[in-house]
Amino acid sequence: MFRRILIILLVLAALLSAARLALHRGDIPYSQLEERYSTVSSRFLTLPDGLIVHYRDEGETDAPALVMIHGFASSSETWTAWQADLASDYRVISLDLPGHGLTRVNSETNLEIGGLADFISACIEELGLTDYTLVGSSLGGHAAWVHALDQPAGLNGLVLIASAGLPPGPGEDKDTPWALELVSHGWIKPMLAGGDPRLLVRNGLRSAYSDRGFVSDDLITQYTEFARAPGHREALIDIASRPRDSAEADQARLSELTLPVLIMQGDQDQIVPPEHAEQFHALIPNSELIIYEGIGHLPQEEKAMESLSDLRRFLISVQPPSSDVKPGIEPELPQDISVEPAEAVD
Repeated sequence: MFRRILIILLVLAALLSAARLALHRGDIPYSQLEERYSTVSSRFLTLPDGLIVHYRDEGETDAPALVMIHGFASSSETWTAWQADLASDYRVISLDLPGHGLTRVNSETNLEIGGLADFISACIEELGLTDYTLVGSSLGGHAAWVHALDQPAGLNGLVLIASAGLPPGPGEDKDTPWALELVSHGWIKPMLAGGDPRLLVRNGLRSAYSDRGFVSDDLITQYTEFARAPGHREALIDIASRPRDSAEADQARLSELTLPVLIMQGDQDQIVPPEHAEQFHALIPNSELIIYEGIGHLPQEEKAMESLSDLRRFLISVQPPSSDVKPGIEPELPQDISVEPAEAVD
């Protein structure tokens, strides 16, 4: 009997090892990723702690500055539909967070929300910005509003797009997409850290967009390849599985924000409940709330023209552009930027 059990266990162990080997995908060197995804506006800086940061810098260097922070597992690519238009009037700087896009991560990198807020501060200091507006999406929104609370000097306005950071309400955890639920468990890190993230990426993206036509094979490949940069899979799991012990304490501080704040969210968001946007609006004294009907987690992509117009109207009130743009004028996206969804991936 014992021998039979031992044989079964050995067979199961062999099958698990074979499956792990079959699913294993190695890191993609930064040199390859930079060749594939760097643009003419790509820049790199090295922070005092040695971390190499990728960012995109468009517009005149003496124009009013916008600093844009993407969400979990995303990158500066999320701002493509906005960036070229805004660069006609602003200096638009879009950062890749540590362990995302082309920004490195090392063993000393602090991936707690306070660490990410400090990362924003360090980048702003290195870039010499003393007067700027901060735009943050999802995880980037959480880091942005914590930064605004801790380092308000020089900050003219804050834009929160489907921002994270509030404690979950009753029953919200059960609606979490399974890909995000899976990576939130730290015990699974050894299995996922070397595995192929494509399936998780695909599920996460299908949860992020209301219109599944945006979830193209090229987009899945982009997210997957960024996740396979050295150390990025481990960093993403660490961020997703970190405890949210400070959420309630951070939430209590939101009333301290006195600068103008624009809150934007889609009413079909499956990742951050739309009710959270209403809570932010109620908690932040000088805030404006815009809800986009039929839109998911990324209105800057799914509703690019309308959200860009709303952003510009807000910016005119907090940080007027360098050119004579008038309030209420609908911006036009450059002709070479398409905001139409690609062919859907089944």
